[in-house]
Amino acid sequence: MANDADDDEDDDQQTPRRMQERAYMGELGQRVRTLREERGLTQHALAQAAGIATDMVSRLENGHYSSPGLRTLLRLALGMGTTVTAMLPDLATPLRGREGEVSPRARLQALLARASTDDVELIAELAAVVVARRER
Repeated sequence: MANDADDDEDDDQQTPRRMQERAYMGELGQRVRTLREERGLTQHALAQAAGIATDMVSRLENGHYSSPGLRTLLRLALGMGTTVTAMLPDLATPLRGREGEVSPRARLQALLARASTDDVELIAELAAVVVARRER
């Protein structure tokens, strides 16, 4: 049985499913990073709190840890004082378009997850201007 962390060996087989999995793992990593940074934790501090290796946190945040187990996700959530579901991307929003590109909605969602509260307010104001302009 292949090691889950080494799952990237078949990257040359860019099937739509594999591309969706990679997009999902990338978004999961971004969400973990955002939650960690919001709590003022370093990767090392989170790893210690979660009882896992620092490089696992780094690989997950960078989308290079392709299949973290439920136990790992639970440890991370507990280490940050959150829930596993708070870390998971919303499957209702398509991560990839037909051509395998990240959908604009998913890109915006990922950016919003990393933005500060002030930035989110500015983005909302900009979006309101764009939408109002199109409704004329």
